[in-house]
Amino acid sequence: MKKFAIGCGIALLLTGMAAAGVAYYVYRQVAGTVAQFAELGKVPDLERDVRNQSRFAPPASEELTESQVAKLIQVQSSVREKLGERMKAFEAKYKDLAAKTEATYADAPALLRAYSDLAAAWLEAKRTQIEALNSAGLSLEEYRWIRDQAYRSIGMAFMDFDIGRMVDEARRGVSPSEPGRLRGSMGPTGPESNRARTQGVKQQLTDNIALASFGL
Repeated sequence: MKKFAIGCGIALLLTGMAAAGVAYYVYRQVAGTVAQFAELGKVPDLERDVRNQSRFAPPASEELTESQVAKLIQVQSSVREKLGERMKAFEAKYKDLAAKTEATYADAPALLRAYSDLAAAWLEAKRTQIEALNSAGLSLEEYRWIRDQAYRSIGMAFMDFDIGRMVDEARRGVSPSEPGRLRGSMGPTGPESNRARTQGVKQQLTDNIALASFGL
């Protein structure tokens, strides 16, 4: 099976995962893993607690507002504060994965299983994220768009595991096309205005890349 180099962060691990046989194998393994995390079955229900459930239409310009950047940092900071010392465990797992020089398609389920010991802390962080989203008046859809644009603007790529979607699909017996999605970018992209607006919070975004990778 062809191997893919993982250069910076978790980027490109998922590239090409659309191959039918591989996707089905990954799905079966992920479904089995999720079944072991009974607590994670609560994720889709938790996400329905986000008060703003409206559809978000990204602007054609792809420009972030100062308010959106501030809200992103506000949500990430709330989650980080809640995790406290446990944030180190998230960062350690992220660095372990980022340190891999090669990976195959079949690695994705094993990598997810490696995070099983973080399930309880992740759920607490997820609840905090939802509270912070409600406080900021953001929908999950808009929050994820802001986060993606922000990391594109500073040139950081990450693999976003949408655990809520994975659990929901596993419950329904649906085979997903991919267990995660590549976000951000390998080098600054997007409007110049976005780069200007995120310049002052670049270090905070960099410090919180592990949260982004865990869908937070």
